[in-house]
Amino acid sequence: MSGHEARGGVQGARGRIEVGLVDLFDGSPERDLAFMGEFARTAERTGFDGIWMPEHVLFFEKYDSVYPYPEAPLAADPDVKEQHNKVVEGKAQVETALDQGLLDLFQTAVAMCGATTRLRFGSSVLLLPLRNPRLIAREALTVAALTDGRFDMGVGVGWSAEEFEACECDFKTRGKRCEHLIHALNDLWALSSAQDVALPQGVCPPRVLIGGHSPAAIRRAGTAAGGWYPWNLTPAELSDGLRALEGHLESAGRTRDDVHVIAGFRGVGELADLSQIVSRYADLGVDGINVSLRMTVDNYAEVMAEVAQTLGLEGEDAR
Repeated sequence: MSGHEARGGVQGARGRIEVGLVDLFDGSPERDLAFMGEFARTAERTGFDGIWMPEHVLFFEKYDSVYPYPEAPLAADPDVKEQHNKVVEGKAQVETALDQGLLDLFQTAVAMCGATTRLRFGSSVLLLPLRNPRLIAREALTVAALTDGRFDMGVGVGWSAEEFEACECDFKTRGKRCEHLIHALNDLWALSSAQDVALPQGVCPPRVLIGGHSPAAIRRAGTAAGGWYPWNLTPAELSDGLRALEGHLESAGRTRDDVHVIAGFRGVGELADLSQIVSRYADLGVDGINVSLRMTVDNYAEVMAEVAQTLGLEGEDAR
């Protein structure tokens, strides 16, 4: 029995569930390198399986674009969604501070990996259409090598037209470009061409999970990627998505064992109620569950400990 299988924690229809945290690291004085290391060690010590980091290249004071995930299922009653983002002129806005920044998630993952022994790290999610295929292929392989394979790459098409315009990338064709890049990464990592020998050798590529729950996203997850990573779905919506995923897997000659499914959500409600939504997701057959808790530098250790206890995670203190 492997170490992963032997550890206790949340159990679901497909066995033990990996439970991860979603949080951001902006390089501010109070969330510096030392804080990042202690944050990661605390997550590992309390029994969590991973830390997943969002990505934005730029933030704006005002958006014409609408944030697509303003509602999240309630922890105590996952069949009901509650709005948690502000709305300006009828448009949901992303939650940011006036001076919001984000460290590069690849380098952040490498730094925090060095402070831990088993914790996995992931992107939640990387804006794939902004990338050049050869550059991202090398970057991702480098991170995989420097984290000893403890990195998963969640990718998405993005939602901010302002961000794409600032990066001089066509927003309207981002879906088509994302799909092209997924296939290009698969080809490059297979080293199908002698021109690609500049890529790191002997490194297992990271698992690529498709973020989002649009029909196109589910199709990409089932036909070309290593996993699916939907966000803020009710159990009924997740169940529908899993059925659609199964259909695409069958059409592609693949099985459910070929993909890793992680259900992510913003924690809305009392921490003591999180077991309700987690158990509902687990019963549907996901492989992992990621939760965004919006922890502060002052309370993160206490919040992690309370959630770990609520979910029955097997941290070092419980052994």
